[in-house]
Amino acid sequence: MSDPITPHSGPISAYMSVHEATNLAYVRYFAKVDNAVSATFKNINANGFTVSYKLPNDDNNHEVFIEFPILLTKREEIRPVLENMATEAEVALGLPSSLSGPPPLKAIAKALQAQAADNLHTLPHNNSDSDSVKKNVFYHAEIYHQVWITFGLIALGLLNFASDEYLLRHFPSAILEFKHLVGDRILHFLWNMAMTAHLVQGVVAFGICLRRGWYSPKNICKWTISTTLFGFASTIKLIDHANQVAKSKTD
Repeated sequence: MSDPITPHSGPISAYMSVHEATNLAYVRYFAKVDNAVSATFKNINANGFTVSYKLPNDDNNHEVFIEFPILLTKREEIRPVLENMATEAEVALGLPSSLSGPPPLKAIAKALQAQAADNLHTLPHNNSDSDSVKKNVFYHAEIYHQVWITFGLIALGLLNFASDEYLLRHFPSAILEFKHLVGDRILHFLWNMAMTAHLVQGVVAFGICLRRGWYSPKNICKWTISTTLFGFASTIKLIDHANQVAKSKTD
């Protein structure tokens, strides 16, 4: 039976590698390496994860495998297990929580880049006309995704940049109350996170299109613009296209 977690190791490990304090807590508490000075999350599978660490006055990298308390069976189980283990380690070591709050933009960007790296090598580029699935094509994101993502970005933009007077004049007072309840700091963070995520995904889509070598300049532009605007909704279509081509080669 194949490991259900290993296919997700790249982006998860890239995301977790940014959480240096958490990784160090894992090593010091679960691996009992009290004098570790730094640690980096390397990979993950259903049984646990590997962390590399360094010791004082030692330039060598050491590695340790830390087992999960349960066997993971699906991706959705990864985050709560890692968070619970981080909390256990940090409480025991008397450290502040390092995984609380919104995810860092740097962690999101690294995870997206790692996901792209996995997808870049999904298939060799081959432009044979005998393939049953066309390669030089563009697929729009689902319309309901386009509507909701556009609505969300516009709403978030208004909450960030519209004045209180404008919101009161054009929208119910509950909108302004919601803005004050959430606070400018969180709204600015959410806006910056959304913009970063969309821009990174656009760059990733451009790289995937170039690497595959299937698309005309026009369709490369379409995939890049669509993914920049609609994020994951367009990324899903780009990945699905590769899967369709791969399946046509095996049929």
